[in-house]
Amino acid sequence: MHRITLLSTLAGILLSSSALAADLTIAVQKVPDVLDPTFDNSNVNERIMWSLFNTLVTTDYRDGGKLKPGLATEWKIINPQTIEFKLRPGVKFHNGDSLDAKDIVFTFSPERTGQDSATASAVLSKPFLGGIETVEVIDPLTVRIHMRHPDALIVQRFANYPSQILSKKGFDEAGSMEAYAKRPIGTGPYKLSGFDLGEKVVLEAFDDYWDGKKAAADKVTFTVVPETSTRIAGLLSGQFDIVTELNPDNFQQIDSSSNATIVGGAVENIRGIVYDSTDSVLSDPRIREALDLAIDRDTIVKSLYSGKTDVPNGWQMKSFGGMYLADKPAPAYNPEKAKELLKEAGYKGERISYRTMNAYYTNEIETAQVLQAMWSAVGLNVQLDVKETWGQIDEDSLDRAIFNASFTAYYPDPMGQFWRRYGSSSSWAASGIFKVDPEQAKLGETLSTSMDTDERRKIFGEMLDRFNTNPHGSILHLLTQFFGVNKQRLTLDVMPTNYLDLTTTGVQFK
Repeated sequence: MHRITLLSTLAGILLSSSALAADLTIAVQKVPDVLDPTFDNSNVNERIMWSLFNTLVTTDYRDGGKLKPGLATEWKIINPQTIEFKLRPGVKFHNGDSLDAKDIVFTFSPERTGQDSATASAVLSKPFLGGIETVEVIDPLTVRIHMRHPDALIVQRFANYPSQILSKKGFDEAGSMEAYAKRPIGTGPYKLSGFDLGEKVVLEAFDDYWDGKKAAADKVTFTVVPETSTRIAGLLSGQFDIVTELNPDNFQQIDSSSNATIVGGAVENIRGIVYDSTDSVLSDPRIREALDLAIDRDTIVKSLYSGKTDVPNGWQMKSFGGMYLADKPAPAYNPEKAKELLKEAGYKGERISYRTMNAYYTNEIETAQVLQAMWSAVGLNVQLDVKETWGQIDEDSLDRAIFNASFTAYYPDPMGQFWRRYGSSSSWAASGIFKVDPEQAKLGETLSTSMDTDERRKIFGEMLDRFNTNPHGSILHLLTQFFGVNKQRLTLDVMPTNYLDLTTTGVQFK
């Protein structure tokens, strides 16, 4: 009797230990306020949404960004404005409902994306999904999506953010779009288990996941730990399995420990800043050009990143393939020309506000301080205004002038990065942060609709040249995503993107 009890107890302990070993705790600087992709285009949401949702077409970042079947087994371009998708049979949502055409109609409907309104989701999703006219149901597993105009990215648009497919039934049961945005239902390898605003997001493995790449952990907890030093201490003590937003200053401490290591590097994203050209000072393009020319990017990369990232050749990525303009130089550093432009513009030392948070981005406050010194060296009176939230950063007031941003290459094309952020349909243009000049807008329209790569390359080059003398923002360097990992428990295979793969492909427990 005692032996049976003892064996049962030992078995229980072993089972409990096994379950515990499959849990994953990730310390992050922030979690999103909502989880529906159309409501939150942010780095902190991207690292979660890869686990919750799938797209019709999958971008394989481990295979050079190739497009592969996702929730659609095949697709066919009917004409430059129309694409047809065959849906994968047998796919289950986290609520048990089966994927079919009604979910595609809902996902891309004005009801969800807000394209017929001025809501936050409409502003965020318009550069991505605003070109959709209708979704036609051919049969329960076939849909045909019609665009308003010829679309140069008609396939890529449905392989990337924010084209993650959500459950129509889940929305109906949620009662409102606001409620659903906090508890969205997808088809990904994990389902949402808990969401404490500002504190944590908890995911659980989804047993009915359609793909062979299953969830690596039974449970994943993204917990907010704002201070980098506290995240590192938790990693070294074994409290956390993965920690985010590290910089090279942290590497020696982590690599010298017996239980942790660093993974990651530069991703398909440009870290930059944005200028509010409606501001009374920055409305003069010469002052904005002077701000740009005063930035010594090589010094930032060397001093703050130990050379572990790069400065891109303008607003583009090498992943653009045929649209990458290799002959374009990196942004110029010319403090003397900056001084000349300021004199020509009649700048007299007026205060310029630079809104920044402390640590949303890696080395955020340190970068802001370096930039402030560089601008001061050419005579610009830039003052740091440290904020706590994005709402405070975005607040439309007269002193809004400079703020931080990142520029993810959601599509391997200038439409997915440069023109998405600085185009006529961008959220910043819609918010009145800048106005796109008519000639640039005309070029952008051709870039969006032309199917001729040579024509698009020529236009893109002209757009970059025009932007250099009338900039609405500045490049700093390629954004980095460095993670600290408990090497005694697991290995983490990261992708060149803000997405975090927590399937058995990305995470292997030891």
